[in-house]
Amino acid sequence: MAQTNGVTDSRPDGRADPMSKPLVGLIPNRPHQAPLGIFNEGTYDLAIVEFDDQGRCYDRAQMDAVADKLAGYGEEDVIIVVFVHGWKHDARSDDTNLAEFRNVLKLAVGKEAEQASGGRRRPVLGVFVGWRGMSLFDRYGILDNATFWDRQDAGRRVAVGSVRELFGRFRHYRNHRKDAGGAPLLIIVGHSFGGMIVYSALAQSLIEAATPSAAEIAPRFADLVLLVNPAFEAARYLPIYDLVLRRVAQSVRTSQPPVFICATAENDWATGMAFPLGNILSIFTESCRGQEERQAMLRTVGHLSWMTTHILASPAGGASYQLSEIAEGAQGNPFWVVQATPAVIDGHNGIFQAPFLTFVADQVFQHVQYSRLKATRPLS
Repeated sequence: MAQTNGVTDSRPDGRADPMSKPLVGLIPNRPHQAPLGIFNEGTYDLAIVEFDDQGRCYDRAQMDAVADKLAGYGEEDVIIVVFVHGWKHDARSDDTNLAEFRNVLKLAVGKEAEQASGGRRRPVLGVFVGWRGMSLFDRYGILDNATFWDRQDAGRRVAVGSVRELFGRFRHYRNHRKDAGGAPLLIIVGHSFGGMIVYSALAQSLIEAATPSAAEIAPRFADLVLLVNPAFEAARYLPIYDLVLRRVAQSVRTSQPPVFICATAENDWATGMAFPLGNILSIFTESCRGQEERQAMLRTVGHLSWMTTHILASPAGGASYQLSEIAEGAQGNPFWVVQATPAVIDGHNGIFQAPFLTFVADQVFQHVQYSRLKATRPLS
C-alpha cells in the first residue's frame, strides 16, 4: 500500500486505509488520516484531529476543518462528543476505539431522537482526538507494555499542546450558544492516558468551577467531563477533592447533573497495579504530608476508596445498571468518582459495554432536562 508523506492513501469514500503492521514493529510519529476534514456518516458527522509526540497538530487542515464546521452551524445548537483515546491506540482507521466511538455516536443520535419528541433534533458532531498512544506494535501484546513510561510522557506533552486550542474552540462555540439562550451539549471523554490529557487540559476550569460556594457549579469548558480508567496520579485531583469536602462540610448541595465523572473498573490492572509500580520512585523523590497524600501520589483516583463517591454495578445483566452512593455528601455533589464492577467496565479496555453506555447516556441527557428546567424556573 503506497504512502505519501507518511499518510496512507485514502479510499474512494474519503477514509484513510489502515496501515499494514508487522508482528512487532515501531509505529512512526506520523498521521494516520489524510486532512480530509469532516466525514459525513449520514446521521452524524465525524472529525478526526491528530497530534504528534510534541503535542502539535500533524496537519492544521484537520483543526481548520473543525473550526469551519463550528462556524457553519451559526446559531444552531449541536451535540458535540469528543473522545481522546489512551495507551496502545491511535487514529488508524482500523483502531478498535475509533470503531466503538462510531457506535457511541449512533447511540447519541438515537437518544436525541427520543428526547426531541417530535421537535427539532440537534445535529451530532463526534470528534476523535488521535495521538501516538501506540508507539510499538506487538501482535502478542507483550513487548508493547514496556512503552508505559514513554507514552505517559508523550501524553503529558499532548495535554499542554494544541489539544487545548481544539478544546478552546468547542468552549467558545458552547458558551456563545449558552449565552444566547441556546441548548448545545458538549461532552469531553478521555480514556487511560487520554483521561490524563483531558484532565490536565481542563483541570483549571474544573477547579475554578468547584471553588464558588453557590449551589450551582457551572464550568465554562463542557457540560460533562468524563474520564474512564484515567491514568494519572490521584494527587492531581486533590485540589478538587478538598473543595468538594468543603462543600459537604458547608452543606452546599445542587440538584444539577454531574459535571465531572471519573469511572474506573475495579479489575483494571493497568491503573490498579501497573500504574503504582510505574510511579513507585515518586515516594523517594517527592515529599508528602501524610498517608493519604502518599497514596494519592502512587495510585489513580478510582483506586482510592476514600475518594470514591459511587459504586456502579449491573446486577440484572443486559444494559441495566445500579448506581449506589457510598460517600457522605455524594447526593448533591456534581463531582463523581465511580468504581465500576466488571459487568459495567471490564478491565482497562472494556469500556464500551452496554451497562456503561446506558449509564453515560442517562447522565448526558439529564443535562437536557436540567437546561429546560433552568429556563422555566431559575435556581434559588
